[in-house]
Amino acid sequence: MPVSLAEAKRHLRVDHDDDDDMITAMIETATARLDGYSGVLGRAIVSQAWRETFDGFCRVMRLRLPASEISSITWRNAAGQISTVAEEEYALKADAIGSFVRFRNAHVLPADLYESEAVSITYTAGYGELVDGQPNPVPGPIRSAILLMVGDLYRFRETAENGGAAAVEMSMTVERLIAPYRRGSI
Repeated sequence: MPVSLAEAKRHLRVDHDDDDDMITAMIETATARLDGYSGVLGRAIVSQAWRETFDGFCRVMRLRLPASEISSITWRNAAGQISTVAEEEYALKADAIGSFVRFRNAHVLPADLYESEAVSITYTAGYGELVDGQPNPVPGPIRSAILLMVGDLYRFRETAENGGAAAVEMSMTVERLIAPYRRGSI
């Protein structure tokens, strides 16, 4: 999690352990609201492995999340046999739209592919890992937004338990904190 239980308890000014499970669940809820390609931010918050499947190869293959590393690219032929593309045949790139895999011009893209979901790209996305040898921590504004969301969930927990909207809507402050980190979809 991008925010620890101890950090959340300090933020909430809670000095007992009675609500630890509930606060942990609230951290998970706030994180889930922001995390992943279907989250509000459209990006992975903490370092995590993702796998995307494609029906075929293209010279440039866009990834749903900003990636820091490609673990593997595999493909399945019509007979169902799986092969791995050599690392020197592609590069991980990024532009204003996001991350993508670019195959070398000399690389022959396989054509004898299985019917569907024949190509699989496994990659690492999110903050927390080293990128080019430098630490890549979760940005402070995202962590602050999660703490504010946990605060709202904790303060309005009775409303949240009854399905009230007040606890799940993001405040204007949260919206402004996360705005620079939002990604548009492609």
